[in-house]
Parts: sequence; structure tokens; C-alpha cells
Amino acid sequence: MGRAEEFLDNYRLLEEELCKKYNIDEKSFGSPIVRFINDKEGKEYRDRLNLCREIRNLLSHHAEFEGERIIEPSNSMTEFLKSVTEYIKKPPLAVNYATLFENILKTSLSQKARVVMRKMQRQGFSHVPVTEGGELIGVFSISTVFTFALNNGMSSVNDDMTIGDFAELLPPDKHENEKFCFMGKDATLADVRGEFNKKVQRSKRLAAVFITDNGSFGGRIVGMLTPWDVINA
Repeated sequence: MGRAEEFLDNYRLLEEELCKKYNIDEKSFGSPIVRFINDKEGKEYRDRLNLCREIRNLLSHHAEFEGERIIEPSNSMTEFLKSVTEYIKKPPLAVNYATLFENILKTSLSQKARVVMRKMQRQGFSHVPVTEGGELIGVFSISTVFTFALNNGMSSVNDDMTIGDFAELLPPDKHENEKFCFMGKDATLADVRGEFNKKVQRSKRLAAVFITDNGSFGGRIVGMLTPWDVINA
């Protein structure tokens, strides 16, 4: 098999996998590859896939000129098509890029808030899950302290306070300027990226995504992803 035939075969395989992904008939109008590159998920592949589309069209409709191939795809282009196909068949899971439970800075209601805040500063964590029996019951952050001080006066914050003293502000829906998302262990990196790419609603930015065993708040934490984790991925 020549390089052109191998390229075309791999292009067809990618189309087939994308048809499965979008649950569309292979004979339906429109290219599944165009649909993919117009999705946010396919953005990083857009330029190279557009080039592959042009080459595929040339090979399919104007393959030869005076008996000779007008173009011969490189091996790297065929390998690229294979890599995209493998991504579609088995997209990377978000948990593989998350900070896993054992490495997350976490706290409990009985811990001193000042001690936790020092650890946050030292270890570079901006949000700390509050757990009880391994289950997530809230999130402590610097904004938690700020909101508490605004509501109760600056003098209300002291060195003896525990995380439990902020209990009413710990649930995810009690954070005024930030929100949190909860997903199951089967969530893909693209799923998480999609959440972070959503437009900010009502001035609340997505601060972190928690992967839990049941995909919801109150489950056992498996891992946590911040915007930086997604960027680095």
C-alpha cells in the first residue's frame, strides 16, 4: 500500500469514529470531521485537520496528472490522523490530569482556620475541600474568610476560629463569586475543559472541578482540577 492509499484509509477510519461519536449516519450530509473541528474539543486539531481535508480532496478527485501522483502525503500526516482517531476512540480521562485525593490539601470542621490558611499559602492551594468521613461537605477558600468578615465585621475573625465557624459559607452554592462543578470518574478532559470554557454566569467563575465517586457533591473525592491543570494538560 502506498502512502496516499494509507492516508486515505486512515482518513476514512477517522470519519467512521467521528460518526460513532456524534451518532450520525456515515451517508448523511456534511463531514463529521468539519463538525469535530468546529467543536471546542477539536480546536487544537483544526489547522492540521483542515490541511488533511484539502489533501484528501485532491487525492480523491484529482489524484493524478498525466499519470503521476500530484501529491504524496508524508508519514507524519498519516500518523497524525491515527493519533486523532485514537483520541476519539479513547479520549483521555480528566482524573489522569487531576490532583488526586491523597495529594490534595484538605481539612475538617475541627481544624484551626489559621493553620489551614498558612498551609494554603505555603503549598499554593487556593481552595481546600472540607471532608467528613472522606466525603466532601464544603470548600474553604480565602473568599470564605473575606465574605465572613464582610458579613460579621473584621473583628469577628480571630486566630482561634476553626473551619467549622465558617460552616454556613462552605457549601458550594454559598460562595458568592465562584462556583464548583462535580463530575464522575468517567469524565473526560474535554468535558472538564468545556466547563471551564463556559461563559461566566452571574459573575461566578468556575474555581475548580471535583471528580467524585458518584459525580456529585457529597461524594468521595477522587481528584480536583483547577484551570491551571487544564492549561497544563
